[in-house]
Amino acid sequence: MAPSEAGLVRRTIWLLRTVAAHPEGVGLSEIARESGIPKATCYRVLTVLERESWLNLDPVTRRYRVSLGLLSIVGGLLDGGGAYGHMRDVLRDLAKETKETAGFDVLLAPNVMVVAQVPGPSLIGQTLKPVPRTQPVWATSTGKVLLSALETDRIRAEFGEEFEANAPEQLGGLDAFIESMGEVRTRGYAVAYDELEVGAASVAAPVRVGDATTYAVWIGGPTYRLTRPRIDEVAEAVQKAARQLGELLSVTGIELPTGFTER
Repeated sequence: MAPSEAGLVRRTIWLLRTVAAHPEGVGLSEIARESGIPKATCYRVLTVLERESWLNLDPVTRRYRVSLGLLSIVGGLLDGGGAYGHMRDVLRDLAKETKETAGFDVLLAPNVMVVAQVPGPSLIGQTLKPVPRTQPVWATSTGKVLLSALETDRIRAEFGEEFEANAPEQLGGLDAFIESMGEVRTRGYAVAYDELEVGAASVAAPVRVGDATTYAVWIGGPTYRLTRPRIDEVAEAVQKAARQLGELLSVTGIELPTGFTER
């Protein structure tokens, strides 16, 4: 690596560390002062990091914050003892309690993206998939939970065409799917059974931050372990974890890049 390239990498790391030290957000001038990097250089690097969804820039306050998208890439190393570490602790506790893999998703229409995942104590019959990854919104429990927070007309307008083209027949069509959203809202969690893939099941609950529901927490495993009679039992644990994550995100102000937010 050329000296100039190595220097750029070091500056990028210093800038990420500086921003990660301010979960409440930090402005350009303060970043330049704390990192010791010229303001113009800071701006160029930060602009690229924000464009790649590694950082979030508040359009009003012009303050930068590390996004949870970065967590999916570096595993929380920049802030392992802080908010990201606490988030993974919640997922670890959920995986331990339910004995299934636990994860955290964001809605990126027309898919959901898995951005954090903690394996359960047993992976027999289930191969742990890489993170980050995207999955169809209507074939996942997290997708159902996140769509249930939207108005019916919005679901039709923004997901209808894709649904009709690609959704599995067992969902019964768009009208039946939309009708099922009422049940999800009432009970506070969603279930996917043999939908994303045969032999796989998952349970998800919404993670509410303020008035928005763009995140969801889930557990997943093979159907021979996640049996239908067991769903209510594990759903309670998933809902508890969702409340904990909602409180954590509300307090820290961490944001995850999403192309689909509440309006």
